[in-house]
Amino acid sequence: MKNLIYYIANKVHSPNVNQQITKELYAFTMKTILTLLILSTFFLSIFWNQIEQKSILITWYIVILALNALRFYDYLRYQKISKEYDPIWYHRFQYKVVLNAILWGILPLLFLKDINNDYQLIMILVLIGLTGGVIGFIFDFKTSLLFITIVLLPLFITLFFIPIEHGYILQTLILILYILLVVSSKHLNELFYQTYENQEKYHWTHDMLREKSNKLSALLEQAPIGIFYYDKNLKILSYNKVFYRIFGLKSNLSGFSLLNLQDKKAVNIMRNVLKSKSSKEYIGSYNFSFHEKTLWAELTCSALLDDEGEIVGGIGTVVDKTTEHQAYEKINYISLHDSLTKLPNRRSYKDFMLNLIGAKEHQHKYSLLFYMDLNHFKQINDTFGHHVGDQLLLQVAQRFESLDVKEKHLSRLGGDEFTFVFPFIANSEDESYEKANVIAQQIKALFKPLFEIEGLNLYMTSSIGIVIIQPQVNNIDTIIRKADMAMYQTKREGQDNINFYDHSLDLKQQALTALQHDLNHAIESNQLKLYYQPIVNIKDNQLNSVEALIRWQHPTKGLIMPDDFIPMATESGLVNKIGWWVIKEVAQQLALWQKYACINFEYVSVNINTRQLNEVDFCTTLDYYVQHYGINPTYLKLDLTETTLIHNFSKTQKIIQNLKEKGIECNIDDFGTGYSSLSFLKKLSFKVLKIDRLFITNIVNNQDDQELVKSIIDIGKQFNYKIIIEGIETEEQKNKLISLDANIYYQGYLCSQPIPAKEFEKEFLFL
Repeated sequence: MKNLIYYIANKVHSPNVNQQITKELYAFTMKTILTLLILSTFFLSIFWNQIEQKSILITWYIVILALNALRFYDYLRYQKISKEYDPIWYHRFQYKVVLNAILWGILPLLFLKDINNDYQLIMILVLIGLTGGVIGFIFDFKTSLLFITIVLLPLFITLFFIPIEHGYILQTLILILYILLVVSSKHLNELFYQTYENQEKYHWTHDMLREKSNKLSALLEQAPIGIFYYDKNLKILSYNKVFYRIFGLKSNLSGFSLLNLQDKKAVNIMRNVLKSKSSKEYIGSYNFSFHEKTLWAELTCSALLDDEGEIVGGIGTVVDKTTEHQAYEKINYISLHDSLTKLPNRRSYKDFMLNLIGAKEHQHKYSLLFYMDLNHFKQINDTFGHHVGDQLLLQVAQRFESLDVKEKHLSRLGGDEFTFVFPFIANSEDESYEKANVIAQQIKALFKPLFEIEGLNLYMTSSIGIVIIQPQVNNIDTIIRKADMAMYQTKREGQDNINFYDHSLDLKQQALTALQHDLNHAIESNQLKLYYQPIVNIKDNQLNSVEALIRWQHPTKGLIMPDDFIPMATESGLVNKIGWWVIKEVAQQLALWQKYACINFEYVSVNINTRQLNEVDFCTTLDYYVQHYGINPTYLKLDLTETTLIHNFSKTQKIIQNLKEKGIECNIDDFGTGYSSLSFLKKLSFKVLKIDRLFITNIVNNQDDQELVKSIIDIGKQFNYKIIIEGIETEEQKNKLISLDANIYYQGYLCSQPIPAKEFEKEFLFL
């Protein structure tokens, strides 16, 4: 123990460590001064009435104050001294700590024998607590050892000479405490010294590494190639002047993230060498742009390993290959572009098509190919010369390039032949045809202005062949062949026109023609059927009204929905005939229900097409069916869409007013999908407004749809409309609507799908 104390107490440390220790000792001076002042004041107040020699106690207290005032003065002076280490400050601190220890250590010699047992114990506790607290502030072992010894030794000796209960036990405890405090102080001392010595070693090592780094940097600066280092996060750590000069940089790249490079192949190369834990090299030409200058470089990378074989970063070398790359790019551009118009050529077109059919979108999206040939170009070329012909081709190319379609690929295949490819433009074949026709008209419009070339005003047209590129088709030669065939078919049928490749169109047209033929006989063959769907109160599912819906029971194709044949009927002119068949069937059914007095609803609604509504004798014909079958006109209502209502609004108003005079009213159907207007809601003064299913599909989770539907309901009710919600299929949708407004009606699969009349009677009319 003695040898250990002696060793530690006399251990010599470097001046830098001693300076840091002294600095830390003075850093805690204010806390120790404050602690000693509080403790001495506490001691004075506690023992004032217990000690007879008050003059000695007062003197002790004054000396304590004076001594700590000197310590405070030393503290202030130390804050202003130079940074260089001076051992005198350490000794000044140590001397005053020893003096403090003496002042506290003499207390038991002076007063312990004259006070009673309780206060003797208090004094002992004060001194023990003082020594225990000191090692937390004075971690210098020599100083803390002196303080602990000077304070506790007199106490230990005094206990031999005064009568105190359990004195030997106290002495034993004090001795144990002394040993523990010495060991703790020693451990704390070693911990602090070791910390500061490690810091010093760190700084020394850092300086050595910096020196080596400077030497290495000097070596790298002499290298004839660009060299750079990067860390495991692909951030540049350093680079040489050649690297800087190659890139012509204007800013410091230290810390630049290589992940921001435009060429991700270069990024992957640098990342992969870090993953491989090897010094393998990767060589290639990559776009190594740092935003200020774009160049192409030959990049070589390898991993940097530490002594334990762990990757710490990477090193890269670059050789400028920009000149070679630019030459390659120029040759490649020439090979892929038309020399006259600078448009992509046939080879480029094929490359584009290969990329198109290999793209993920090609698996499910439709694209368009336009094959265009200039009419009478050869005649112009032969008449006015190749120079005029070339200028004409240039102007045609410029007009083609101005076509206002976002995604397009224009090519000149040769001569006067051009192609347009519009990739992934549609989700269906029908949509493809629609867009193709629109684009074709835009292309034709490009040729309307005359071409002015060297004083000549030339009128030019083009023949256009169009191919719908089906998803998953992968033969580009077949595609261009079909476009070529379509273009020449255009020329045969009449120039300045368009033509689609007609094989698939023929198949589709044959099928449509057959279906249309079948539709012509559907009424006579009793293939059309009426289904009825209930409209009920949303609170209790009480039947309110009914909607009649048409279906086509095709003998071979099965049940066909109206969306699949009504547009065809409209196009062929059959829609009116079908519409009157529906009204006749509904009138007959109402007459039957009226006869058996089983009508427990307000009305049956029928959808009316715009064409049928605008027939010259629509009101007269409708009134005929009502009178012929003897039905109450209030049992029949017509569902009119917003589009139907807005079309020729003044005429529509007259028809509606005429129907109203006959007792037949109308509903607004599919509200929100057409030209919604508050003004016509007020002008028409209908009684029923039906909100389209479009707004209901996502109403459970879509706050915007909820607010929109609530607004429509509120607006409709302000105009005294009864509100019907279409397309309710789930309880969640129903409950959400109830939360918005419980005084509305609904129809949908949740209540019942459209069903035949017999089934409807059993389910809802109880026949």
